[in-house]
Parts: sequence; structure tokens; C-alpha cells
Amino acid sequence: MKNILITSIAILLTTNLFAQKSIEFTLAYGATAVDLDALVEEDENPGTSVEEWSTENIGFSGQFIFGHSEKIGFGAELMYQHLYWYSVRVPYGSSNIYREYSVSTLRLTPMVRVGLDKPLCLDVGLSFNFMDPLRIGIMFSGNYYIPLNEQIDLPLKLRFDVLNNIVLTTAISFNVGIRVMLE
Repeated sequence: MKNILITSIAILLTTNLFAQKSIEFTLAYGATAVDLDALVEEDENPGTSVEEWSTENIGFSGQFIFGHSEKIGFGAELMYQHLYWYSVRVPYGSSNIYREYSVSTLRLTPMVRVGLDKPLCLDVGLSFNFMDPLRIGIMFSGNYYIPLNEQIDLPLKLRFDVLNNIVLTTAISFNVGIRVMLE
């Protein structure tokens, strides 16, 4: 049974890879909105305080779009994104302990793209963020494509990724990359 399942998944993936409408690779840069004081209050010992932080986020992604009509397509995205960094001071008797945390995610997002063949389109998806533990989120992206030739575009995206990582976390990023049309 296990071999049949693995073989079926392999055939499905192989078939879908050759039926793609487009493939995109992008780089992301932005900021993450997160309430670090609430995060530390929820996740750390009483008396712990935030010392330093950086909410700058960076990432890279690959998207695969399978077009089903002129205006709507379905696809998937795999993205790595560093969300934020912070350090805390934890009281320990008469001294302090300092800790640092770097928060990032590997995200898999099944998605819907509305407005496939226009320079302006919208992506929406439910994201599975592989952190510790798995966190569910929502992705919204407004995309504008600058055509370089008939098959290659330059995507410019304003993207919002919202997830509940102990406290509500929203990564806002500007993405740029390359899209290759395969049909």
C-alpha cells in the first residue's frame, strides 16, 4: 500500500511539473509587525524583558502556477523567510541571563492567482509554516508583471503573510524576481 501511495504521488508531481503555466523565483525584503513585549510575556519567565530587536525580514521563494482558465490559476509556493530577531534579559537570582532568538519559517502555500494573463494580479493562499511547531497562516500578494519578452516577465510584488506565532505576526515584504511562462 505504501509503495502504491508513493508511486501515485510521484506520478502526480511529475505530471503537474510538466503541465505548469509558469514558474517564478523571487527575493523578498521588508519588515515584520510583531508585538515583542507580548511575545516575551507569553513565552518567557516573569520579569523577562526585550533588550534588542530587528524586525527586518528577508526571503526567497519559488512559485509554480497551473493555469485552468484565462483569469484563475492554481499553484503552490515554497518560501524561506527570516522574520525577525530579538534578545531578552531574564532575571536569574541577583544576575541576568541573556538569550537571543532568530525566528524564520519554511513556508508551503497552496494558492489561487486571480488575473493570470494581465500585468496586474492577486495571489491568495493558506500557508503552512514549518516552525516549531507548525503554524497556519494566510498569504496575500498584489503582483505587477513587467514583460521582458513573450515568455519572461519581471514580477514586482507587495506581499502580506499573516500567521499566529504565539502572537499575531505579519510579514510585509516587497518581492522582485523572474517569471518564465511555459505555455
